Amino acid sequence: MDDKELLRLISRDSERGLQAALELYGSTVKTIVGRVLYRYPQDAEECVADVFLKLWKHRRKLGGAPVRAWLIVAARSTAIDRWRKLGREDAVPLPEITDDTMLLSEEKIGTLIDSMLPPDREIFIRKYYFLETAAEIAQATGRSTDDINARLSRGRKKLREQIVKGGQHRYA
Repeated sequence: MDDKELLRLISRDSERGLQAALELYGSTVKTIVGRVLYRYPQDAEECVADVFLKLWKHRRKLGGAPVRAWLIVAARSTAIDRWRKLGREDAVPLPEITDDTMLLSEEKIGTLIDSMLPPDREIFIRKYYFLETAAEIAQATGRSTDDINARLSRGRKKLREQIVKGGQHRYA
């Protein structure tokens, strides 16, 4: 099922559509939320539900935005918001990409991330949304830690350039 079909199904039959979205993207959302709220599993479960509720509420606004990319950004921001509302005093590992990215809508960030080419897209998502370390990414992708760090550095630079330009061009 492609994203347009999924969004149509959510609009026509929200229960079946959201179940399909959960089957397709649930593990991704749970992983991201779990990385932020790892000490609070009950809060994490509620947060996952909130992310899919947001998907339902924004289904018409997504247009051509890739659902997976939108959900990745929504999961991270929703989990961070939940963590802040809970007033937790312990630190959560939240690497910031740039201050500029926080000013962009979830849809635009998702589109920019989705425009990255493999393997950079996977590395970027693992680092900034799954909150994995460079060593974890290196092990998962079979690359060296130095290569991962170099690709992350180049990716951040390209992302900043795209934000400044306001464009959504494919990364080279």
